[in-house]
Order: sequence, then structure tokens, then C-alpha cells
Amino acid sequence: MRTITLKTQDDFFEQINQMALDAHLSKSALIRKAIKAYQKQIKDREMTKRMQKDSLRARGLDDELIKDFETLDDEYLLPPWAD
Repeated sequence: MRTITLKTQDDFFEQINQMALDAHLSKSALIRKAIKAYQKQIKDREMTKRMQKDSLRARGLDDELIKDFETLDDEYLLPPWAD
């Protein structure tokens, strides 16, 4: 198994530590589960966008309008990231 080093603020470290304790997991297992859940979220979002795009095409909307909808999706579906 390979190792990844993560640098973070003390308060975030404590949150991870508490979440791991609450879930009866190691910090590594908790982070692995979180990354897998995030990967699934990305795949689900991509599938939703493809379905929306196909639906719009099936309704006969032009490519420019479809791009406008995709831009809106990106703005509102992606989670904000805080450093």
C-alpha cells in the first residue's frame, strides 16, 4: 500500500480525527471512503449532465442553448471549495 501525506490546518485535522472516531474508522479509512464517495459524486454528476444534454437534443434545442445550460450546471452543481 502506498502513502500520501496531507498537510492541513489543526482544526480540520481535529474534525477528521473526530469523524474517524465517531465512525470507528482509522483516519486513512475515513479519507479513502470520502474520496470514493467524491469519485461517485463526480461520475453521477457527469451522467446527469449527459442525460440533460441528450434530453435537450431530443427536444430539438440548438447547440448554443445546450452550452448555456451546461454552464449553468457547472456553476450550481459543483461544490464550493474552501482552502
